[in-house]
Amino acid sequence: MAVADSGCGMDETMIENLFSPFFTSRKTGSGSGLGLSIVHRIVENHNGGIEVQSNTGDGTTFYIYLPVVAEPVAV
Repeated sequence: MAVADSGCGMDETMIENLFSPFFTSRKTGSGSGLGLSIVHRIVENHNGGIEVQSNTGDGTTFYIYLPVVAEPVAV
């Protein structure tokens, strides 16, 4: 699955810290910095992965990979 935006993009430093708990690019008090950290953990707990492509000024695309399950899973 791919999720993309056409925003301002991210530099390499921001990408390196993107999934760290409490990391945020917003002003103090404007976000907890937990959203992408939680998403990353959920995807990894389901044996998946996330890739990020971003350049400053070009927007960002997240690629989320999850395995195909052959048998139904009890919820």
